[in-house]
Amino acid sequence: MRILLAQNMIHLPSHGGANKSNRILMEHLAARGHEVHVVAPLSGAMRTTDQETTPRGAHPIDTGWPDEAGYEHGGVTVHAVTRPSLLARRVADVAGRLSPDWTLVPSDDPGLIMLGAALRATPDRVVYLVHTLQQLPFGPGAFYPSAAGLRMVRRAAGAVAVSRAARAHCLRHAALDAKLIYPPIYGTAPAKTTTATHVTMINPCGYKGLPIFLALADARPDVRFLAVPTWGTTDADQAELSRRPNITIVPPADDIDDILSRTRVLLMPSLWDETFGYACVEAMLRGVPVLASDVGGLAEAKLGVPYLLPVKPVERYESAAHARPVPVLPEQDPAPWLAALRRLLDDPIHHQDLATRSRQAAARFVAGLPEGALEAYLTELAPARARMKGTAS
Repeated sequence: MRILLAQNMIHLPSHGGANKSNRILMEHLAARGHEVHVVAPLSGAMRTTDQETTPRGAHPIDTGWPDEAGYEHGGVTVHAVTRPSLLARRVADVAGRLSPDWTLVPSDDPGLIMLGAALRATPDRVVYLVHTLQQLPFGPGAFYPSAAGLRMVRRAAGAVAVSRAARAHCLRHAALDAKLIYPPIYGTAPAKTTTATHVTMINPCGYKGLPIFLALADARPDVRFLAVPTWGTTDADQAELSRRPNITIVPPADDIDDILSRTRVLLMPSLWDETFGYACVEAMLRGVPVLASDVGGLAEAKLGVPYLLPVKPVERYESAAHARPVPVLPEQDPAPWLAALRRLLDDPIHHQDLATRSRQAAARFVAGLPEGALEAYLTELAPARARMKGTAS
């Protein structure tokens, strides 16, 4: 098959759950002999100075188009477009040259730019990938609800949800029957060092529960905390983190083991509807206990292992010019989180028991993920026009 991924987020570095899972899924398809191209913006919120043209580990290539930095990574050809205004045009350019069997479009697509371009370029062969629920054009927490956007989603030949929570959301709020496919992104986990000391939070920001992280750091000045800012962390968030001497701030890493090897406990106190929580499984697979909020897909990602802890979820957002909506953060009670963290840090036997249970549950989950699930789905899927004719008959 010839596959085109048209996404409105950078391909590399892939520090967010959505673009990381997309990247690995595309590399799996390429490894199975399919021709895979990606159209994506060159830069984004996580752009760094040494990755302005060709990301580390990628091979630069000349694609023949101006205004893009072409590169190959993991068998995938990436068209990294330098100007956002050219993204839709480049989808049409690449689709015209490639004639893809399927064009995949992730839901993380403000303005539905890539979905619109894909529907114009390959109208019967678009597959919608459901990632961040707030970026969908439907549902109670949608940043940009749109009846027209929902009609566009329904024109796709198929939809893929990366968790049961996402699939249920689509059914409940859009009568959209998405195929559940857990992305097999985890690889082989190394043995975790027993000398790890930090309590870690990745992407500390309002959406992800920064107030709880700060409250725990304030309550336990004797504990070393690790903050890994990514796409959601604002300058104000950084300032709050920097004010606390027991919080160390480190940049995101291409290899999550660089972070988890230092982590004794991972905190995921998210306040919005999480689609899943890849980092939760990645940590558990390495025997790192996870304290997670009981919201959305995090309950699914915890795989039945303690601890799921209460939070007051975000209920509304305020618009911000030229930026994603800002969450209005309810006041939180950190007491349950502090009690759970205290037990894990102060009771080595309990920590070891939870580490073992976490590793076993995650290993069972990962072992059950077929790498060829997306390939099989695309192979069996009928184009939208053929599907509609079959329904009509």
